[in-house]
Amino acid sequence: MKRLLLILILTLSFQSWTKADDIKDFEIEGISIGDSALDFISKKILKDNQKDWFKNNKYSISADLKLSFLKNYDGLQFIYLTNDKRYKLEGIEAIKFYQHDIENCHLLFDEVSLEIQKLFLDISITKKDDFVHRADKSGKTIVTQQDLIFPNRDAVSIFCEDWSKESGFTDALRISIRKYEYKEFLQNSAY
Repeated sequence: MKRLLLILILTLSFQSWTKADDIKDFEIEGISIGDSALDFISKKILKDNQKDWFKNNKYSISADLKLSFLKNYDGLQFIYLTNDKRYKLEGIEAIKFYQHDIENCHLLFDEVSLEIQKLFLDISITKKDDFVHRADKSGKTIVTQQDLIFPNRDAVSIFCEDWSKESGFTDALRISIRKYEYKEFLQNSAY
């Protein structure tokens, strides 16, 4: 019953996307690409939660944002250009944690992916794929990913992260909205 309720909540949270032609029309918890992070959180909180995960400092990420208005997710991550004083969002990541429950993460991944695919006709959908997470030096963390790509190459990505015990991280479902330029940065120069 809990899983059915969560599926219903996540599916309903995607309803605002049904008429979207552009990634900027998407919302996660009322937040869209192009919004200023400062409309939702203070500069101090952004700075206090800024992570030094990238070897290249073109983009900054503020993670572990547990905001009081979140209804469907356990946390958010905001991505913005490091030198942008407006903190315009180039990426948004919503995270739902699954402590010792990767099987339900995968079930929800599949159901959410199918629901999103039903909502959009003008996107390409990648094959669901597994890979080893680069950030885990043990090589034991497995990520399942699927991308829903717009004609301008911006993307909504769904991830199920099965973190190794050595990493210290918790398994999670992650929904990411990413501008193409940020996605390219992650693939080519972030790490």
